[in-house]
Amino acid sequence: MSGFVKRRRGITIKGARLSLHSGQSIVSSGNPSLDHIFGGGFPVGSIIGLEEDKYGNYARVLAKYFLAEGVVNDHALLLASLEEDPDQLMRKLPTPVEEKSRSSKAVPPPSADGMRIAFRYNQLTPVDSEQKSSQSLGHYFDLTKAIDPTTLLGKDITYWSGSEVAMEQDEPTTTTSGPFESSYFASLLSCIHRKAREQQFTLNATDDTNKNVLRICLHSVGSPVWYDRGFSKDFVHFLTVLKAIVRNTLSVCFITMPYHLFHHLEDSHLCAKLTNLCDYSFGLEAFVGQAEEQANPLFKEYHGLLNIGKITALNSLAPFTPETRDLAFKLKRSKFVIEKLHLPPDLAAEDGQSSSTIVPTMSCSGGGVKSKLDF
Repeated sequence: MSGFVKRRRGITIKGARLSLHSGQSIVSSGNPSLDHIFGGGFPVGSIIGLEEDKYGNYARVLAKYFLAEGVVNDHALLLASLEEDPDQLMRKLPTPVEEKSRSSKAVPPPSADGMRIAFRYNQLTPVDSEQKSSQSLGHYFDLTKAIDPTTLLGKDITYWSGSEVAMEQDEPTTTTSGPFESSYFASLLSCIHRKAREQQFTLNATDDTNKNVLRICLHSVGSPVWYDRGFSKDFVHFLTVLKAIVRNTLSVCFITMPYHLFHHLEDSHLCAKLTNLCDYSFGLEAFVGQAEEQANPLFKEYHGLLNIGKITALNSLAPFTPETRDLAFKLKRSKFVIEKLHLPPDLAAEDGQSSSTIVPTMSCSGGGVKSKLDF
């Protein structure tokens, strides 16, 4: 028997394409910088875990990007949150912008007077450290403009705010929460399972024309309103079952978690367990409230650091390797940008330093020639 297996034909879905690294269908997170860091997009059937910043402001922005990308591509959306009203959060999504309007004006090259020594660099374009790919999958959005409410009309959107738990408790025929001690986790998992088992999200390739992607956005799971007896155990169990649901359907899940609030819990390994259950994990370390980082001249242009925690090898032997892990982010007026963190050149000479410098030569001795340089 031959050891070669013919690869099945990929399902064609709007807003998705095959990955150049793994050959798996990937979708955009809504932020081109974030897509580029993780190989161009996130595979369908994966869970993306985000460690929220201390105040959750920047994590909320990335959640809006994820949902806005789904609205543009007519993907089905499921938004769950106990922190704020999901319907109000959906109305605050950014507006997509066209390719022409987002293109910035050309920056003129420096004048010859300003580049008297390195005059040959006059014609070079400025260095752009923003993380972005030449083959962009997603769209660009303007954070200063909220989406038109009429755009959401007719979209396949499911909201979960926890109010269903109180309704189920009032019904005498309602079953218990099963293996969960918390009714919130049981209700949310039941809502996700009912939506994900619809025919349009199944993996069988009988009818590709009606297939679609389900974008599941779980905002700030693990905040104090979630705390109950057995919270740590329920959270790990919930994420384990959720991973099985997402992996066997045309779904992708984006979940934000406040890791900084989990350190006081009894389970000291909860953060490591949750990261292990996610396929992709990264965290936002904001400088707000950190005097040392704000005073550091290295970080004066940024609002925080982005730390990559985990990249899973899905449908490939090795995971995607990013160009660099030294990443920082900043929230501009209309967009969220992730850039490569550069160290500034140290050109200042120390006080009392001698002006004698060792000039390297091509001789075999390698000691160089000590010469006097006058500045």
